[in-house]
Amino acid sequence: MKYLPNWDKTQSRHAAFWNGTLTGACLHSVTAPVESPTTWNTPYDFPDDADDRKKWWTDSEIQIKRHRHGFENTYFGGDAFPVMSHNLGPAGLAGFFEGAIPRFGPSIWYAISLMSYADLKFDPTSLMYQKSISMAEEYVRDSQGDYIVAFPDTTGIADTLSALRGPEQFMTDLLDRPDEVQNALRYVQDIWKGITAKIYDIVRDNNYGGSSIGWLQTWASGFHGQLQCDMSVMVSPKMFDEFCMYEMREQTRALEYSLYHFDGEAQLMHLDQMLSVEELDCIQWTNVVGQGAAIDYIPVLQKIQAAGKRLLVSAPAEHVKQILDNLDASKLYLGVWANTPAEADEICKKIEKYSRNPLG
Repeated sequence: MKYLPNWDKTQSRHAAFWNGTLTGACLHSVTAPVESPTTWNTPYDFPDDADDRKKWWTDSEIQIKRHRHGFENTYFGGDAFPVMSHNLGPAGLAGFFEGAIPRFGPSIWYAISLMSYADLKFDPTSLMYQKSISMAEEYVRDSQGDYIVAFPDTTGIADTLSALRGPEQFMTDLLDRPDEVQNALRYVQDIWKGITAKIYDIVRDNNYGGSSIGWLQTWASGFHGQLQCDMSVMVSPKMFDEFCMYEMREQTRALEYSLYHFDGEAQLMHLDQMLSVEELDCIQWTNVVGQGAAIDYIPVLQKIQAAGKRLLVSAPAEHVKQILDNLDASKLYLGVWANTPAEADEICKKIEKYSRNPLG
């Protein structure tokens, strides 16, 4: 791997994390700018012009130049590695249906376009579906093993419908049109199954036989992907069971290594239901803006590990010791940001020193 001389070791530690054989330090990604924080994006800052914003997201040449510039200016400490994020926005599945209108800003979102569930129809000619495939192919052609190519963020079945209907209308639909929603969830799930299998076939060989969630810096030696249900913060546990557990069960069974993007404390009311899904392998705790840091939820994080799930947590350097004093390192993936390569090395040493691993 061009940007990482120790990929063999990094690869084996990621595999051990997922296979339950990790010993010693917890899995940890510690990255830093090689010189200064300003060198990472320059000259690829987010543009103001609408056409340029669309290109910033959907032009693979721009993405490749931007990411290679980033790789060259990033220090990969611990178990970090270079990964092309293949980012086409959250709930990217929404762009695969007739009439979907993507809006390209600092993120990608969708105008309300689905007036009736009878109109929900997969469109294989849609821009976002075509880009999800073609950009993956172009990244692989460029990479040739230099970096990992991640899955696009085609996740969140209920989130997809919420994006197309609009959150307010979708919440009303759960009450007024439950059968229509259930049928739509199953239809969208089938589209998810097809696109993830297709992308996996494209990236697998480049990715050393595995797959990756780019924005979380994960890699696993097989079919690995992310689940999410952000709209669940607006529903009761009963409705979560009725409308969200379907995709939890279906997708964790389809994936060899599954990870749920847990969207902060507002989803705590659904945690027990998630932990009951035997096939779910890992939960990523999200530090939502306006909520506490990960160290404020230590009992919750311990509960997740006690249920046999792995845990992905991001934290500042000053919280590393408290996290490691309270969590099982063999089931922990810790992400930390540093200001310099020297600081990154010091953080890695701290992680190695304080990791508590029953297997080690």
